[in-house]
Amino acid sequence: MSRVICFAISLTVALTSMPGIVSAQKQREKAQEVANRALSELAAWKTWCARKYLENQQEKFGSTPEFQTAWALLEIQEGTADENAMVESGTAGLSKMSRNKNVDAIASYYYGEVLYQQDKRNQANSAWQAAAASASALVEKDPTDATAQFYLGAALVRNKRFEEAREALRLAARGGFNEAMVNYQIGLSYLFAESWSEAKEAFDLGLAVEPRFAPMYFWRAMAEDKLGHKDKMLIDLDQYVKLAPNGPEAGKARAVLKSAGR
Repeated sequence: MSRVICFAISLTVALTSMPGIVSAQKQREKAQEVANRALSELAAWKTWCARKYLENQQEKFGSTPEFQTAWALLEIQEGTADENAMVESGTAGLSKMSRNKNVDAIASYYYGEVLYQQDKRNQANSAWQAAAASASALVEKDPTDATAQFYLGAALVRNKRFEEAREALRLAARGGFNEAMVNYQIGLSYLFAESWSEAKEAFDLGLAVEPRFAPMYFWRAMAEDKLGHKDKMLIDLDQYVKLAPNGPEAGKARAVLKSAGR
């Protein structure tokens, strides 16, 4: 009997390993899982972890738009003043993926982030509006799509539609999306609405889940500053610089720390 069971299992494994047996939809779903994990590392500025993970997945998923979106963001994070080619390559990659219907919501959101950091505010806003529109269409088609709900919420945060954003983000969390990323975006929604206590609480929740999520320390520091907690602000800024020395807000953080004699 055990031989029959083993044979059946072996046959099933063999069949599912054959080209064409696994549907294109299943392959896309797996590619999205890979991208989501890598993007969660990149959102936290755990760049090295993201690179190692993507390198391990590159042979199988490297040609997929989901993988290429994450890889483009990795290139941007790894780029420095001495490696502008990497930043340019990553930015071009995100721009290209933002026009790919399979990943346009995700790529457009991150493309907007990059454009904003490059002080291209109008283009950034256009990218975020495109991300919201694409994600909204996906959510309308399948409200249980946690990834679409997350990027709808994240884009709506940047579009200053905070209540709608938080609704989508909470649905993403219920659907199993990365909890730290959800709390980060909820925190930003309160911060941008100048609700400092609520912002701090959301960042506290996110950091309890993922204590190495570097950007949350910076933005929690901004909330702490508004709440009059100067010492806590400096502690968070110091932690941000330690975790993300090349992060987009590292220069600002260092300037504040220097002025405080840290």
